[in-house]
Amino acid sequence: MRARILSFIGWSLISLWSRTLRIRFANLEIPRGLAAGGKNFIYAFWHGRQFLLFYTHRDSNIVIPASESRDGEIQAGIISRFGFGVVRGSSKRKGAQAYLGLMKALKDEKCIALAVDGPRGPVYEVKQGITSLAGKLGKPIVPLVMGAKRSWVLERIWDKYMLPMPFTECVVMYGEPILVSGTGEEELENKRNELTVALNTLMARADAYFGSSSPAEGE
Repeated sequence: MRARILSFIGWSLISLWSRTLRIRFANLEIPRGLAAGGKNFIYAFWHGRQFLLFYTHRDSNIVIPASESRDGEIQAGIISRFGFGVVRGSSKRKGAQAYLGLMKALKDEKCIALAVDGPRGPVYEVKQGITSLAGKLGKPIVPLVMGAKRSWVLERIWDKYMLPMPFTECVVMYGEPILVSGTGEEELENKRNELTVALNTLMARADAYFGSSSPAEGE
């Protein structure tokens, strides 16, 4: 019951907060083009840049993993209210269960979305699970980043979580699809590095999108 109440509060806060923002989309033709061609794919984003994505991608047939922890129970409730599918498990607990759930979602022609440096970092460093999924099933990876003209960045948290200030301008930016050819160790490592570079480059572009404004440091 407590998790349900907290997830409702979290969903309400994110929804109300997000509705105050003026949101733009850059390179939206990339995911739209894949969808129009009948292709499902994998969204990849940094853990600390996910706040706005729940709202902007709501009710869009996407499946997201949530951990088996108490915090994961709350997160699962929040993302379910936004219309996402949920598979439970993480790299720390029941990772195989989550991996199989995500594979099933991709085979069922759904998109999935992963915070690729989660759940505990290192920050801005892609873990290899996403390239393994993409290589096994032949699904493209689409890098995804949010930026804001004015924001708070929680520097003391491992993922440097970004909170856009209410009523500011925001951008959601998509990168070119990354294709993984098979599951060879060298290929997976090369594509992991390629995705890391792509996300960091995209993040720099998103942060520069509104000019010289810079995030404010938070506690």
